[in-house]
Amino acid sequence: MDNLVKLSSLTSALRAKDILKYHGIFSKVTRIPSSSGKGNCSYGLKINNKIQEAVSILRENNIKVSGRALEDLL
Repeated sequence: MDNLVKLSSLTSALRAKDILKYHGIFSKVTRIPSSSGKGNCSYGLKINNKIQEAVSILRENNIKVSGRALEDLL
């Protein structure tokens, strides 16, 4: 099952993907539509497993995680 982490920008998502790849965690950059309907999209990563470890790694590398799991983001 995929898990999703929300990040602040495309740049952060791309950097986060590289960091996780270095640590052996596969992820995929994705757009997250705004729930407000105002057209503001953010970016995130779909992570297949090790979500807790991935979030910890991102925070240790100064990547701000704005939310995680589909329930937090919809």
